[in-house]
Formats: sequence, C-alpha cells, structure tokens
Amino acid sequence: MKMTPQEIYENRKRFFNDHADQWIDMWYKDAKTGRYDKHARDFERLFSLLPLKPGDHILDAGCGTGVLAPFITERITDRGMLYELDYAEQMIAVNRQLHKDGNIRFIVSDAENAPLDDASCDVVVCFSCFPHFQDKDKTVKAMARVLKPNGLLAVSHFDSSEGINKHHGNCHAVMHDHLPDEATMRALLEKAGFAVREFVDEPGFYFILAAKKPGPKPLQAGPLK
Repeated sequence: MKMTPQEIYENRKRFFNDHADQWIDMWYKDAKTGRYDKHARDFERLFSLLPLKPGDHILDAGCGTGVLAPFITERITDRGMLYELDYAEQMIAVNRQLHKDGNIRFIVSDAENAPLDDASCDVVVCFSCFPHFQDKDKTVKAMARVLKPNGLLAVSHFDSSEGINKHHGNCHAVMHDHLPDEATMRALLEKAGFAVREFVDEPGFYFILAAKKPGPKPLQAGPLK
C-alpha cells in the first residue's frame, strides 16, 4: 500500500528516534579499532572547506546526535553560538547528554520551521540529512531566511549522491529520501536566493557551498528641492 506523505514523515521520525542511542556507534565508530575516527579524514576535508571563524552563529540543521558539534565549537570558540536542531526528540536528548558547551542551544523542530530570527546566522550546515527533509523547497527558503546576507549554506555527505540514494533505497524507513540531481539542487538553491560557489559529487564525498545573495538595497530619498 502506498504511504501518504504524513505516514512517510512519521515512519522516518520513528526510525531516527528509535536509533538515536546507537547512532554514533552505527556510523562513526571504527569496528576494527573501537575508536570514533572512522571518518576522520572526511571530517578534516569537510571543515577545510567550511570557513568558520570565532564569533560565528551556526545552525546545524538536522544535527542528529551532534557529530559535528565538537568540530564547530572548536572553531567558533565561546564567542560564537551553535544551534543544534533536529525534529527527532531522542536525537536531541542524546546530543544534549554528549555536549555540554555553554554556547550550544538545542532545538526540537523541523528545519523548515526553524524558530530562529531572520538574518541571525552566519552559516547553516546540513550534514548527512538533506534527503530527509520532507519539503526541501520550504526548508531551503527557511535556511535563506535565517542567514545573514552573504551567509553560507553547506550541504554534505560522506558519499556520492548515487551512493546515498542507493543506501536509502535499502532501508524502508528512508526509502523515499533522495538527494536531487545536480541540476535540481542548483535550481532549488538559486530559487531561494543562493549563489552556488562549490559543488562536489564524487565517490565518498558530496559537498555544496552556497552563499545567500544580498537583497536589493532600499531606495534612498533624494534631496528636497
């Protein structure tokens, strides 16, 4: 029987809540060594491409249990702010247990309804989550809303789009969740007011960096005559 969009949403959310406690072990632990450095080189590459700096305000959208949090807080220092946002309550609960920095705010919400002020963030990061957003058009527009002019949006996975889509196709809970092709992604971002700066889609690594275009400057009244 074909699932409704709401059933797909609830099924996906249940999957993430049910697996939150084991998430880091499932995907980031090296089975041979027991260390959590399975993707150390991938994280090094990702953050070499992300221009984070002290004082930045960062939205980690679809953050899960917060695998990016230590990398981000190290770079923004205690002068910055990190918003860890996920719609799966248990993911945020585990995230909160693991990360105690005073400059992290934990938010349970869909990314498309992120309860942040307009132009409040310097960078939005979507790591290993973009296919799971129910309404990608609304989500990208919401990210544009919370970004400052010239703010950056990064979308990344540690696999190609082809690899991610094949992987999701083998899991019932996320079988409907796919990364759009490059042309569709570019159109989606440009429609929301982004300029794509970098687009990498290769075996083992996927990365988009896009900048929010500044809006038109308000017209200024000329001198009275």
